[in-house]
Amino acid sequence: MNEDEIKIISGNNYTEIAQILENFIKINDNVFIFPFLLENNRRVSLWAALFQHLQSESSGSIHIVCLSTIKLLSRDKTELENLICEKWIITLIEKAGLFNFVDPEDSLDVDMPVKEVVVEALKCLCNITFNSNEARGLCAYTIIAQGLVARLRSYKEIAFKDDIMLYDMKLLFILTALRQDIKAKIKDELHGMDYLISCLNELVLESSESQCEVAGSREVIEDAHCCFLQDNQQAIACEILKTQFNLTLQHSEEPVSEAEESMYLKLMPVLTALLYAQTSTQDSLMDLHSNIANLLTGVPPMFYQYLTPELNDGETALCTYAGRNMDALQALLQLLLYRLSITTSALLQSTKNQYTNLSPVLIVLIKSARGCRPQRKYLRQVVLPPLRDVSRPPEEGNTLRNQLCRLLTTPVTSVRDLVAEFLFILCKEKVGRMVKYTGFGNAAGHLAQKGLMGGARGPVQYSSSSEDSDTEEYLEAQPRIDPVVGCTRPPRVNPFEGMSEEQKEFEAMKLVNLLDKMLTEGVVRPARIGADGRPVAIDHVLDMREHPPNRPQS
Repeated sequence: MNEDEIKIISGNNYTEIAQILENFIKINDNVFIFPFLLENNRRVSLWAALFQHLQSESSGSIHIVCLSTIKLLSRDKTELENLICEKWIITLIEKAGLFNFVDPEDSLDVDMPVKEVVVEALKCLCNITFNSNEARGLCAYTIIAQGLVARLRSYKEIAFKDDIMLYDMKLLFILTALRQDIKAKIKDELHGMDYLISCLNELVLESSESQCEVAGSREVIEDAHCCFLQDNQQAIACEILKTQFNLTLQHSEEPVSEAEESMYLKLMPVLTALLYAQTSTQDSLMDLHSNIANLLTGVPPMFYQYLTPELNDGETALCTYAGRNMDALQALLQLLLYRLSITTSALLQSTKNQYTNLSPVLIVLIKSARGCRPQRKYLRQVVLPPLRDVSRPPEEGNTLRNQLCRLLTTPVTSVRDLVAEFLFILCKEKVGRMVKYTGFGNAAGHLAQKGLMGGARGPVQYSSSSEDSDTEEYLEAQPRIDPVVGCTRPPRVNPFEGMSEEQKEFEAMKLVNLLDKMLTEGVVRPARIGADGRPVAIDHVLDMREHPPNRPQS
């Protein structure tokens, strides 16, 4: 765009202006930087001209194309901090129709601007607030938060609600993620969580209405197993969940207040219903479940029991255990399998994204297993079923146990610790059972961290009833199992067979010399198990005579 075209845009020939801007939008639809605007102050002139038209009622015919141009220009962060002013932010808020929703307690007049104008203005606000700290600061001094929250409860009164909900939620997510003052205002003053929960509830009910009978009260979801979210509904739900994650994220273990308890009691049935839901593709379903898992990481464990409600007479579920509906928990396990598959397939030679991909769902499953006994028992039967074939090491194979055991030796220590903790809880924190399912070599690091190398058991917080019924195949193979690798070993040939005593002594001295060399050069250090159950380095192997190793407890 040259200077002559910018001069035309600054004028009043709306036909020529529309033609120039439409051509600019067509050419730059996939462009994110505009270096040619750095010359002769073109960027400032163009932005000023566009907003001058937006502030004029007489130029209403080109408002949509002006907003579309601003949407493209706002992708480029260059000089954006210096360009944005309060007047322009207020103009975009007005064009987005948010001034129609000022007080959430008042009766609302939903005399909205044209749909296309509202949508383009929201897209502009999303881009500008995402790329500009100055713009977010200006938003904090406007009524944008009040307008967004008030519109949450008024979508049924807006004819084109499906077109604006997604961008409303995107804008809410950006503001709550990057401005703590706006986040606090939406959460505490405007009770935004209650409205967001209601929006999620409405989405589930709308998607279920054509297939399932809806209970008389629309505040409670009675049956959402037949819920199918369309693509736009799935996208809106994901943005709501991301915003809720921002609002519920806490950095301290503060006790749950009565208001928060009430909020979580409303939230959990909706999240459970969304875990039952179906979408058009597996990727979109996993994206939905990933956002649910992220949100659940901030939910106190005491509310996890609502993920697996008790089945009433006549109710059915795909997965049940102890009279409870386990479909939601099974959906989280499917998410874990999906995350494991994309982690191993995309990152065969790299582990940089393991924590991002796996930690949320692992944290949720740990909280579930630790906080709810029926959920732990169900997870154990799925993840650690009774052993039958023990001819291969635990880390070999494609079962969920095999994949998790492989992560016990990943260099990403945060992921390794989460996986080990999850498996340890499923084993009721019994060292022997952990070694049985993972092999001592895989479990050693976690046991050392917990001070359980001597074989002691962790804190007794589980029922005494046995859940570990060994199969006939396992009992038959048990005498031949090597506990270090966690599988059977074929009979080994005696390496000293056929050697004379002198040859045996010679080989033994070679081994002694090699060990001595490694000790002298610091390659290895001898250790023993201390009183706290953790390895303690010793200066010389002869110290082992004075402090013999602790024997594992039976």
